[in-house]
Amino acid sequence: MAKPIKLREFLKRVKDLDPGIEVFVNRGKGSHLMLCKTTHSGKVSFPVPTSTGEVAGPYQKAVIRRFGLPEDAFKKLR
Repeated sequence: MAKPIKLREFLKRVKDLDPGIEVFVNRGKGSHLMLCKTTHSGKVSFPVPTSTGEVAGPYQKAVIRRFGLPEDAFKKLR
């Protein structure tokens, strides 16, 4: 399982990998923020929890799958 990484590092890496992904702080429920991207087939979004200040491994994998990022997207941060 992937190790948790700091939220700021995670968001910076996501924006570096795909500048089309937007971060919305006020759209998530509770202590979540939303990552959104507009594609030719519609809008893709994913909630990311912010309460701990870290993004756990399962959320990293889900973001990779949902937005089509490279499999090793977050391995370089560990």
